[in-house]
Amino acid sequence: MVVKKRQKRFAVRFELGFGAFFGLGVVIFCIFLWMFLLGVWAGQTVLSPSSSENKKSALTRLAADIWQDSGLTFNSVESTTDLSQPEEKEPSLFSLQVGSFRDHSRAENAVSEWKKLGYTVFSFSADENGKSNWRVFVGRFENLADANASAAALERSHNVRPYITLLPEKELRK
Repeated sequence: MVVKKRQKRFAVRFELGFGAFFGLGVVIFCIFLWMFLLGVWAGQTVLSPSSSENKKSALTRLAADIWQDSGLTFNSVESTTDLSQPEEKEPSLFSLQVGSFRDHSRAENAVSEWKKLGYTVFSFSADENGKSNWRVFVGRFENLADANASAAALERSHNVRPYITLLPEKELRK
């Protein structure tokens, strides 16, 4: 009788004791906590209104604050304004964009349809690459929570996908 030799398989095995397993869990928890906090910070940075004149990054502002607190001066290639003066943020409101049209008459038809349904509606032209797009907006909201609630209600009741947009108040007065 011929005996066939078994081939040895290559196997990797890790054995962790209780202490090592607990330590690994703590490290993973810290990494996920750091990612969560970074995501919250990034979300707040994206949603906060920024002025078009001052395009400094958040890191540059942070570095300038640290340098000023230590009594030193901070000069950056990006910095073109006096950093000791607090920057004024222009007032802005949230609104729900429910349509975008290249034709002004189609935009006005959409505005009249939404007004018939009892909503506060407005539209204005947004020029992009030399082309004019008419955007139709529903409502004006002071905070994001109200805009989210109204967007969910519009999506359920009218089968439309509204986009929450942060608009400067000067655009709304035009």
